Amino acid sequence: MITVALPLPPRETLEARYGERTDAYAKLLYELQRRVQTALVHCGLRATIKHRVKSFQSLHQKLLRLARAAEPDTGSVTVTDLIGIRIVCPFLEDVAIAERCMRAQFHIHEVDRKGAQFSVREFGYESIHCLMETPADVLESFHLAGPFDCEVQIRTILQDAWAEVEHELVYKSEFTPFDNALQRKLAALNANLSLSDITFQEIRTYQRSLHAELQKRRSRFWESIQRATGDGPDLDAIDELLEAETVTAGVSPALSAGTDEASDGGGVGPRTEWSDSAGGLDSLLLDGLRAHNAGDYERALEIYTQILAARPQTYVRAVVLIHRGMARFASAHYRDSISDMDEALELDSGNWRALFYRGTAFRVLGDIDRAAEDFERCLMIDPYRIQRSTMYLQAGRLEDAETDCERARGIRPDAEAVLQLSTAIAERKAYANGNHTKNACQ
Repeated sequence: MITVALPLPPRETLEARYGERTDAYAKLLYELQRRVQTALVHCGLRATIKHRVKSFQSLHQKLLRLARAAEPDTGSVTVTDLIGIRIVCPFLEDVAIAERCMRAQFHIHEVDRKGAQFSVREFGYESIHCLMETPADVLESFHLAGPFDCEVQIRTILQDAWAEVEHELVYKSEFTPFDNALQRKLAALNANLSLSDITFQEIRTYQRSLHAELQKRRSRFWESIQRATGDGPDLDAIDELLEAETVTAGVSPALSAGTDEASDGGGVGPRTEWSDSAGGLDSLLLDGLRAHNAGDYERALEIYTQILAARPQTYVRAVVLIHRGMARFASAHYRDSISDMDEALELDSGNWRALFYRGTAFRVLGDIDRAAEDFERCLMIDPYRIQRSTMYLQAGRLEDAETDCERARGIRPDAEAVLQLSTAIAERKAYANGNHTKNACQ
């Protein structure tokens, strides 16, 4: 922020004053942007920080504009954006989070919401401009007198893109198109960017809801495994799905990267108003997961079957078949669950999720050999698993249990569940050896 008395001094005088302080301005701004970046990180916000000291050419032009517009009795003009920080966020909701964060960490004494005056039929420059007071300790460090404000702009990536282009085409060039058609084109471009921002936010909100439902479904599924197998509650804690629970987790990379051509022979189903709409397959999958998590397995199975009937892409069919198989497992229909996993593996033979879940179903049914086979294939793809070791322990196959457990310890030696399993195996072996010695003595 800089205040200059009117009438303006000669350009050379202003430039000399500016030059004397440019280095201090740059160092002060660097420290401010560092503190802003730290504050945003503490708020859990991922944003891009831009900063700049206004060039003398730009500063002088702004002073001239302000001087021309000033009332005759005005004694001075003030430029508030001599130094500026721009916070560029991926999503609309991040803009609000960034503003709250700035208010919490710094003294913000003025907020200007650019574009707030537009009606629902209008589009234009949108951004939040805040005047942030520079902390006293920072001013002291660079021997600057206060108060001294820094302008902080907060906007989305797309709002920033529009602002950059508009600045070059309109503001910087002092160009206002007279032609209505050209004005409409500019407005249409801005409207498209605004709509894109809204759509990105909707997708992110959907993504967050889907992730939450997947986490719930994962927890419920482990509960059903524990009930069916007698495994302890610690086993799910070491499952690395905890940090990678996504709809497509487990899908073979080659399959998820491929595309299906529409055909009558089992490819992608025909495009319809329903499948192309915002409430199509994605919305239906979310409904299915919600029913699944609520324990309404009949409704979940109905929805999963409806999605499959639409003949989506191959990797989507594989994923939905796994979800349906999990719902059937949770409702104790283990053979139907195996059938769904069989079908998923026909579509995606390297899907470790389907192998793991089918092996678990075989284990519950007492088919240890087929369960071990599926677990072995799963371990070739995803080696950090101890469920087969647990199964072998329950079946009394202690050497096999120990081999698998040591394999897991080689990957995560500090995992509590692996250590507990190792202890349990050692105790069982000691007990078995003790009984053997006792019987031999008798």
